[in-house]
Amino acid sequence: MPELPDLVHIEKVLRASLPGDTVVTVSVREPIVLRVAVPEGFAAAIAGRTLTGLRRRGPFLILAFPPMELIVHFMLAGRFRLSEAPAGGGAGHAGRSPPGLCFTLRFASGRTLQYLDDKRMGKVYLVSAGDTAGIPGFRTQGLDVLSGDFSLEAFRRLAAGRRQQVRVFLMDQTALSAIGNAYADEILFAARLHPKTGCHQLSAEEVERLYRAVREVLAWGAAEVEAAGEPLEAKVRGHLKVRNRKGEPCPVCGTPIRRAGVLGYDAFFCPRCQATPQIRPPGVKW
Repeated sequence: MPELPDLVHIEKVLRASLPGDTVVTVSVREPIVLRVAVPEGFAAAIAGRTLTGLRRRGPFLILAFPPMELIVHFMLAGRFRLSEAPAGGGAGHAGRSPPGLCFTLRFASGRTLQYLDDKRMGKVYLVSAGDTAGIPGFRTQGLDVLSGDFSLEAFRRLAAGRRQQVRVFLMDQTALSAIGNAYADEILFAARLHPKTGCHQLSAEEVERLYRAVREVLAWGAAEVEAAGEPLEAKVRGHLKVRNRKGEPCPVCGTPIRRAGVLGYDAFFCPRCQATPQIRPPGVKW
């Protein structure tokens, strides 16, 4: 799935290209990803509407088509593809469909925005503006880690008293919105914390170190994704230091990176830089 650094880049690119542009035609190939909560069908409701703005809420990207909103939750394999108008006004690649194509919005400028999803697991909601009660997880998002409200004091309050393992805490979207698998590993590596450390085991200094790592790693990730200059649909992960690098040398100490299961998810870490905590929380299987 696109993680926060990817979503920051997607939002930036789309915000620079599409607001003020009007949808001319809509074509739907895989309606299974659509959740339409307006009286008209998806195509009829969007065609002729002007995109007035974009914003993000956690893992959700919201495209404003007053009086409606198109809210995208990319999940595991969803992604956008933006194509500029072909030079000379030609048809471009209209005859070829990319793998995983679910629907296409063609704008008056000639640009096209396509939603691709090989696994058909993502969800795209078309709702009246503000009518988000029926969108799972939308209203229960926790503190946005990229917002001005994400302070050390707020982070300390959220971490205090929790019995969760620290990686589980980082990925709890009702607490922190919204860190995914890849950057949870990178944050813990930067903070030098084992992914199975209990939140209640963290010292005040470790909590602060983890907070700094969240801010710094996500900012670094966003800069790396933007600098890569890849198309929106590309998965930019080459800069990551431990994620999916089992057996490769740690970039700090050279110890082979390991993989472990944490609450059903794969976690990647350096066993030397991120030493196993000495005190194990009761009831937790290691």
